[in-house]
Amino acid sequence: MADFAPWLGAFETLRVIDGVPLFLEEHLAEMCRATTALGLNLSLDLSRAKRELGDRSGRWRWIVDTSGTRTLFTEETVPKSGAVALSISTLRVGSQNWDARFKTFSYLTHAQAVTMSATAETVLLNEHNDVASAGRSNIFWRKGARLYTPVHEAGCRCGVVRGFVLGLGPVEVGHFALDELVGAEEIFLTNSLRGIVSVDALEGAPLSDFSHAKEVRRQYDRAVKAMVAA
Repeated sequence: MADFAPWLGAFETLRVIDGVPLFLEEHLAEMCRATTALGLNLSLDLSRAKRELGDRSGRWRWIVDTSGTRTLFTEETVPKSGAVALSISTLRVGSQNWDARFKTFSYLTHAQAVTMSATAETVLLNEHNDVASAGRSNIFWRKGARLYTPVHEAGCRCGVVRGFVLGLGPVEVGHFALDELVGAEEIFLTNSLRGIVSVDALEGAPLSDFSHAKEVRRQYDRAVKAMVAA
């Protein structure tokens, strides 16, 4: 009988449009990284699993734990993402913790941070009070022409859409104190279901410049359309 280990598991969430899973290879690489770190066995027959999608659209999850690998598809329409407000969470993530660096079953800190927040999303800091991520997203910000995002070692997931943004052009990746974020001219979030989401307020201070996110979103939407049409 397998050991009872409800905390030991990893998942990956993909957006599916008309039966086409977006960024399939990138998500597979992320899942391999997580399961390797956690010592889990990923056994996923992608060809068979994709056939089960048909031509539906929605959310596709890959789930791996000590009992094996399974998939779960939920048919749904992802709503268009308007700008969201951000607050700073009082909770902290451990920069070295698997639950910060990977999508694991130990998701409570992120879920609690969002639940406790008075805004739609919230910023999580690590034990050094450096910016790690948002509750359900990765985070980017701009000062002048320079774009910034936390390094993976600060306690964020590598992230598929984060990786897409990193591939578009120069981004300073590193360990950044909260003051670096507070002084930003523009902030946006990345998420596999919602894509690129602008931030219109941080701790009640309004942000109205969405110019860089608008361009990133344009390129992201073009890449998505190409995947669906292929």
